[in-house]
Amino acid sequence: MNTISSIKINGLTTAFSVDLKKEILLDWSRFDCCQKSYSLKMMCEDEIVFKLENRSSFSKRTFVTIPSAFRSSVRKQFVLQIKITGQNEEQYELESAFYSENLNLEGAEWITRLDNPIEKEYEYFQEKANIVLEKEFVVTSDLKKSFIDICGLGYYSLFINGARVHDTYLTNDVTNYDKIVYYDTMDISNYVRTGKNKVRVELGNGWYNPAPILLLNRYNIRKQLAIGKPCLLAQISLYMPDGSTKVINTDNTWVSGFGQYLSNNIYIGEHFTDATSHELAMTTKVHGPSGKLTPSLIPKVKRKKEIRPKMIKTTESYIIMDLEEIISGQVGFHINKEFIGEITLYYAEDMGSNHELNFLTSISGLYGMSDKRNHIHPEDPVIQKDKITKTRPEPLYFENTYTYHSFRYIKVEFKHVDQVTSGEENNCILEKFTSYRVHTDLQKISTFFSSSTELNALWDASIDTRLNNIHSYFEDCSRERLGYGGDIVALLDTQMLTLDTENLLKKVFLDFAADQTMQGGITQTAPYVGIMTHGPSNGSGSIGWQLVFPSIAHAICNKYKDAGFVENNTQYLVKHLNYLLSFDYDYIKHCCLGDWGSVDTSIQSGKIYTPDQTFCSACMYLIILRQYQKLFASLGKSGSMYDVLLERIESVKARIMDEFYTHKGYFATGSQSSFIFGIQAGLLEREIQSLVEGNLLKKLEQDSWIFKFGIFGMSWAFEILSQLGEEQHVYQWLTREEMPSYRAMLSRGNKVLSEYFPIQISNPLHANASFNHAMFASYSSWMIRNLIGINTSEQDEHVMIQPYFPNELEFAHGAIDTLVGKVSLEWKKQCEGKYELNVSLPLGMKYSIKQNSIYNIVAQETGTNNKNRLVKIVYELDHMT
Repeated sequence: MNTISSIKINGLTTAFSVDLKKEILLDWSRFDCCQKSYSLKMMCEDEIVFKLENRSSFSKRTFVTIPSAFRSSVRKQFVLQIKITGQNEEQYELESAFYSENLNLEGAEWITRLDNPIEKEYEYFQEKANIVLEKEFVVTSDLKKSFIDICGLGYYSLFINGARVHDTYLTNDVTNYDKIVYYDTMDISNYVRTGKNKVRVELGNGWYNPAPILLLNRYNIRKQLAIGKPCLLAQISLYMPDGSTKVINTDNTWVSGFGQYLSNNIYIGEHFTDATSHELAMTTKVHGPSGKLTPSLIPKVKRKKEIRPKMIKTTESYIIMDLEEIISGQVGFHINKEFIGEITLYYAEDMGSNHELNFLTSISGLYGMSDKRNHIHPEDPVIQKDKITKTRPEPLYFENTYTYHSFRYIKVEFKHVDQVTSGEENNCILEKFTSYRVHTDLQKISTFFSSSTELNALWDASIDTRLNNIHSYFEDCSRERLGYGGDIVALLDTQMLTLDTENLLKKVFLDFAADQTMQGGITQTAPYVGIMTHGPSNGSGSIGWQLVFPSIAHAICNKYKDAGFVENNTQYLVKHLNYLLSFDYDYIKHCCLGDWGSVDTSIQSGKIYTPDQTFCSACMYLIILRQYQKLFASLGKSGSMYDVLLERIESVKARIMDEFYTHKGYFATGSQSSFIFGIQAGLLEREIQSLVEGNLLKKLEQDSWIFKFGIFGMSWAFEILSQLGEEQHVYQWLTREEMPSYRAMLSRGNKVLSEYFPIQISNPLHANASFNHAMFASYSSWMIRNLIGINTSEQDEHVMIQPYFPNELEFAHGAIDTLVGKVSLEWKKQCEGKYELNVSLPLGMKYSIKQNSIYNIVAQETGTNNKNRLVKIVYELDHMT
């Protein structure tokens, strides 16, 4: 019997803080075998917690509840064993351990360094070393185990006996800290030694102490976020051989000191110095944020890829480097010991024709205030930069720790002290210069590759742009770094199909629930920063952006089969639905931004208007109501509120049709967005369906099959047009070269997507648009489902095989990790009009083949192995058609 450790507990491979009062998700779907049945046993301190014997199931996930007798405030270890019987009676054994949550954290206190307790906003930019908090403790004997529960706000770095304990960066889960405060639990057994030990925690400002800059030139996010002085809460638990536990809490006996970062800010950057200070300061207790302490449930932010930049310009005072792609990331490098002076790094996504950096696409806003000491003026733009001050003739290493930048180009300026150098000498000052892509460590669950280098680049761009903009929540771009609900819902399907997003979606759902308004509205972003463009009431976001709330809930309930999570949060969903139902149609039909990002967007009297904005906004109201209908049907909900919902759906549909539909088969002005919104909203009765769909195709043909949809319409169009049999035109759009097109986006060589489709060289709407923006990355799902041809059911129980064969492609292959195992498909062109497919799917998964009127299709199962059933399918052109 093979013993393998590949079980996730609540989505985590290492679970050191499990809430025993809630259902626990056990997931071994990544174990690649075909399962016929399984037995499960859980132990705690040699006692059997529960057993399941010979459960026949292909599913590799189950929820368990820990009996109350095994719950306590003391952290306990639970050992899980799963015995699997394969299809050919082969046996496997999986084993894993997890620990219960430490419920004694109330003994720890929030602490910080005592600086100026009434610091004003205008003093924020005055340099002062970041906070360091230390504690020495003695261990008198060997330990059985050691843990630390820790939350450092805004970001933290943990060292024990001089060693960095974690390989994560930007470490802390961003949320509304006045509602939820996530803490991490780490096994520190390999770092604690017998004798004297020292724990050291460095703090960065992060989102808990942001700068008072004017984001987007108008929003001071300090006015909306839960903020405070960087602070620490931690508890070290030392488990002794005799069964006792020694606990070390944060309190005012910890020693405060000064770090080497003289400033650090998430949007601006960091100022680092070698002038270390051994000065001590007073440690003080503070209230800290008021949110509920909660174990973190998501993967952490990590450095995932190293890129060595290419030198492209050298002068006596600066050098310019090119990564040859845009990343959201950090840098690290050694500085030659002979250099004394200042080094300033500027980061940009673009470069002008004069070989100077163009900062327009990555400027987050304005400083908004004066600081004469730092030469800051209110109208100064916030440009990404780092500064290093080196005062001693010793080697120095610098790396970003509490910020990240969006950049392709780096300009490095040198300011020497009493020294004149040449450009060639400047090249030698920085050694081993490396940049790192930095993002939440989400596992990729889909692959795609084809004979087209352009399609492969498009696939990579979708993945990389989205990962560039995930740092403990889904962001729109690295310039704004905001969790817009509209962007999230437009990309939801693609995110779930390509990345392991289950835990992150649960966390983001809770983010929106935490910021829900008193009336029940869902905010435009989570965390809420004050943006509420076209929202129906104070604090709430526009209707399309509120769609994110029931959409994530529906995905968790149906895609990930965790109805319990949704049931536990039904109160927020019911409150939101009641809020939506409280508005009159004539008012709320205006409360949306329509199909944001459409090529047909216009500016009128200084305001931005999307095509058929009122109609699309009315449709969005109907779409969000229908999403609640689907969600509550999944949960088995009924009753008076559900009846009111159904009545409202019918009345809103009738009002929209009466106001916007013409008997010629058009909605509103007949824009592309109007057709796609009308179809998505379910406005098409049988008698008008073919007429409206035909008019949509005529409109697209008139527009030369240029997709002018915005972020919502683009996402829906890929599926809707495929259902209409227009795969060839979807493919034509994805491979189009001329502006506007995806390939025009990629023609800059940035290897990521931009905020808008390039239309012309200069466009007032796009002048400052981000070059590292994910909102149009929704096409990945079409590439898997339609181009490769793997279309799994919502709960991964069935796969429909439906490949599209473009004449230009010789082959394509891809795979998806589903909840019951991996599905892979490879097709090759054998000759003109003939294609051969090889499909591998879990033995327990059913499959069917979508009929194709122009091909004769022959399928044959060619065998099985311990993991999969193998199917060979031949498509041959039917010359009779």
